[in-house]
Amino acid sequence: VGTIYSTKAKGPRYLELTEGYITEIALDEDDEIIGYKYINMGVMLDLIKDGTDPAEAIEKASGQYGRFDDGVKIIDPRKE
Repeated sequence: VGTIYSTKAKGPRYLELTEGYITEIALDEDDEIIGYKYINMGVMLDLIKDGTDPAEAIEKASGQYGRFDDGVKIIDPRKE
C-alpha cells in the first residue's frame, strides 16, 4: 500500500509506502531507484505522545530500505 507516481521526464517517485513517509530516494547510475529512507509516522507519533523529544522521535522512527547507501544520487521525491 502506498502513494507512488511517475512522469516520463522524472520517472517513478515513492511518496509514502507501508514503512512510512519517504524522505529520500537513492538512485543508481541509470537513475533507477535502489533504496529509500523513511519515517514511520505511527512510531514517531507514539514516541512524541509518550514524551520523547520530537527530533529524537524522528531519529528513532527513521529507517532505510534497499541499497540506499550505494546510491550515486540522493533525491527528495517531492522536489526532484
